[in-house]
Amino acid sequence: MRTALVLALGTAVVIGAPTAAATEVPWDEQNRAMGYLILHLSNINLVGGLNLTREQAVALRDIARQVEAASPSVPTMTGAFRADLGEVRDVYLEVRRRLLAGEEIDERLRRRVAEARKIESAVVRLSITELDAGRSGCAACHQPPQASDVRALGAQPYASTVRQAGLGAAQRKAVFLAHQEGVFGKRGVWAVALAAEKVDRILTPAQKEGLAEFSCCITPPRSLTDPMRFGQAESGEEAVEILRRVRQVPDALWSMVRDRALAQAEEIAVVIAPGADRQRKSAVRDEVARIYQRARALDDVAFELDRNQLAAELTRATRPEPEQTDRQRRYMTAFFLTVPGAVDAYDALLRRLDRETAAVP
Repeated sequence: MRTALVLALGTAVVIGAPTAAATEVPWDEQNRAMGYLILHLSNINLVGGLNLTREQAVALRDIARQVEAASPSVPTMTGAFRADLGEVRDVYLEVRRRLLAGEEIDERLRRRVAEARKIESAVVRLSITELDAGRSGCAACHQPPQASDVRALGAQPYASTVRQAGLGAAQRKAVFLAHQEGVFGKRGVWAVALAAEKVDRILTPAQKEGLAEFSCCITPPRSLTDPMRFGQAESGEEAVEILRRVRQVPDALWSMVRDRALAQAEEIAVVIAPGADRQRKSAVRDEVARIYQRARALDDVAFELDRNQLAAELTRATRPEPEQTDRQRRYMTAFFLTVPGAVDAYDALLRRLDRETAAVP
């Protein structure tokens, strides 16, 4: 599971602007809100970038409505959050507003998102505890972090000991199921499972192939030609740019620059997966170091030919995903396409498609 969240029981999907409140929103609700927003924004980007036809969008929207009716409502987005998570929430809500309105996500907002993602990951990392089957949803492995505001801690959250690391297969399954039920509730999980075959039949082979590489993305890619556009927005074009910069470092300076570059790769791995342990971070360093060395060893022509493949490898190095069976793939596809709130994304897409049709002479 790429993103963990829990939704409170209810019926309507309503996300409003944050308002002031005297009492801080309970930690569990804040944690759920953060996870939900990442998943919701990912759904909006996915629906907008999957090149769906109008007929596909209508069919998927109908399924999303059925799943939504069986699922809990989204967590609150209003009230007083922790200062650090309040900042993150406001950034994510601004991204949501712009995406649904069809407005540009400019470079300034992209930088704010990148910083917000680091802050949120630091909070989540400090909240991870040993799995407790007596608690449900995200609360099964997340408790309020002792630090009241991680922004003052700098890189310290990344050095924290994560007791959840090293779970066995049965425990990993328990964590996965807890988070699935947190997203959709027990009834919603069954609704997603029952809808998986229907969703699979709606999509084209090319769309399914793209979805096999999908991971949560808060902002869309800058270019629709980005070969990694289905996954993290920064994964394709920005990975190529990173590799170009790596190649430009003189040999005499590379050993010094390399250490910092590999430390940054560790940080990225932790931002994406706050539960990453020392073994996982070491594996990331080794793999990224190998990719950098390959990129530096190529001549200019060979690099231009291989750059997208190298960029994809660099992305996978920091965003590992286990191999999925066909059944698991279909379930996760339905999961990302029917997240509560997905109806808003389909409505926005249908409005855009109708405008484009009306504009054709």
